[in-house]
Amino acid sequence: MKGCKIQNLVVISDTHFGSTVGLCPPEFELDDGGFYKPSKLQTALWTLWSDFWEWAYNVMHGEPFALVHNGDCIDGDHHDTTQIITRNIEVQERMAVEVLKPHVDRSELYFHIRGTEAHVGKSGQTEERIAKQLKAVKDSSTGKRSRWELWLEFGPELVHFAHHIGTTTSTAYESSAVMREMTNAFIEAGQFGQRFPTILVRSHRHRYIEVKVPHCRGVVTPCFQGRTSFTYRIDRLRSPMFGGLILRLKGDGVQIRERIYEASRPEHVILP
Repeated sequence: MKGCKIQNLVVISDTHFGSTVGLCPPEFELDDGGFYKPSKLQTALWTLWSDFWEWAYNVMHGEPFALVHNGDCIDGDHHDTTQIITRNIEVQERMAVEVLKPHVDRSELYFHIRGTEAHVGKSGQTEERIAKQLKAVKDSSTGKRSRWELWLEFGPELVHFAHHIGTTTSTAYESSAVMREMTNAFIEAGQFGQRFPTILVRSHRHRYIEVKVPHCRGVVTPCFQGRTSFTYRIDRLRSPMFGGLILRLKGDGVQIRERIYEASRPEHVILP
């Protein structure tokens, strides 16, 4: 830390670098010297990524911040998918580092949470390699640069970060898993006489929601990946929500500011 009080936590997740529908810079060099040109969707995602950071820096007004990547940094080589730019994981990791590093360099602290093993390898090994290159804060219990969870005291709040949360194909039940998570947090803390978390941050399902009850809030982050063939199979109508969050220390509490972008619906076909 550089001797200044951190007033903001910027939270991003599910960037899925390496996916053909994931975040990708305007041009990227592959292993053998060729270049990958992003699709129309990826070009739009990059515009949203740039807009998110412009918004974030404007909101923070030059105040110091910590950056948290809450998992699924790259897409990996999974489920025999054809929707990846390359099966070379080093290339996907390099893309992640090159895109994230300018913002990590502007932050005071960087934390990296491990995501889904299908994407980031057994025990989150690709998250660890990326976290090492970006010099993420070490987990004091393991000495590793990435971690499965993060307990963070932020002003009066105790914030718990983890990637996974239950999913659903019904909007009516999107709050259910978040409520279960908060209930579990209260019970687990209560039975052992521990301090309970007042903010829970989760990711994984690519759709933003915030649920608030007295003394606790649960929030699920948006993402930076479009719909894959798998998501078209399990959920025909609902689209991912793109963007990120800022947890902002103001006065005697923490505000949760979200920047959400909607996925555009395919063009309607008009019969002659």
